[in-house]
Amino acid sequence: MMLETLLGLPGFIYQAGGTYYFLGKWICKECTDVDATDCVAMYQMCRDAKEEKEASLYFQKIRAYSDFALEIPYDPEKIRTGIQSLLDSLSPEAAASLEKQIRQVQEDMQ
Repeated sequence: MMLETLLGLPGFIYQAGGTYYFLGKWICKECTDVDATDCVAMYQMCRDAKEEKEASLYFQKIRAYSDFALEIPYDPEKIRTGIQSLLDSLSPEAAASLEKQIRQVQEDMQ
């Protein structure tokens, strides 16, 4: 279920098991850019504080970082396999956290 959801969403940075990843329709790779991961922390803080304008700004920054991280050529099977491997490796707590982040992204895309 989470796999198909991620494959239907544009790229975004998620924290899973203590590591940040670019995940989405066109991407599956670790994110090591500190500026990008800082945006994720700020997005979560602003969202939790109900600061919608600031959260929206960080949301757009994260989307931009994700677009710039895309790899050419696009390999859908590699992306599907990568996301499935990541999901399979997560503890139940990490999977629940990722699922919550995905729901938040879906809400904020509307």
